[in-house]
Amino acid sequence: MNESIISVRYTKALFSLALDKGLLDVVKNDMETVYFVMNESEELQNIFQNPVLNASHKNEIVKLIFKSFNKITISFIGILIKNRREEYLHDISRNFLEKYKHYKGIETANLTTAVSVDKKMLEKVKELIKKLIKKEIEISNQIDNRIIGGFLIRVGDRQIDATVQTNLNIIKRKLLNTTIN
Repeated sequence: MNESIISVRYTKALFSLALDKGLLDVVKNDMETVYFVMNESEELQNIFQNPVLNASHKNEIVKLIFKSFNKITISFIGILIKNRREEYLHDISRNFLEKYKHYKGIETANLTTAVSVDKKMLEKVKELIKKLIKKEIEISNQIDNRIIGGFLIRVGDRQIDATVQTNLNIIKRKLLNTTIN
C-alpha cells in the first residue's frame, strides 16, 4: 500500500475521532509536538523504524516522551505501533496539522527577508495579510540573503515580490531592451 494512502487514512481516523470527542484542539497540540519532536530527533525516528524493537518497548518510549498527551493521542499511537504503522507517525502528524488548518480556515503565509524580522513586525505583517485575504493566518519568517533587501510574501499560490533582487532584474531587462538613438 502507498505510504501516503496509509498516512491519509490514519489521519482521517484520528481527525474524525478528535472532532467527535470535542478534543480537536487538544489533539492538534499533541500532533504539533509529535511533528516537532520527530523533526528534531533522528533517534526517535530510528526507534519507530526499527523492526527489531518490540511493540511494548515502543509503547513505553511513547508514554515516557509524550506523557502529557491526551489519552486519545496515546491510544492512537499505540494502535499505530500494534498495527506496525508507527513509521508513518511523522507523516500522519504533518497531514493532521494540514487538515486542521484547512478545517479551521487557516492560511499559511511565509515572509522571506534578507534579515531577521522581530515579532512585532511579523505580527503587523500577519494582521495586514489577514485583512487582505479575510482569513486566519499562520506566518513564518525565512531569511534569504540572496534577495538583498525588501521582502517576499507567499500565501498559498499567491505571491507579493517586493525584493531588491527582483527590482534590479526588472531594471536590467528594461535596460537591455532599450535602444539608444
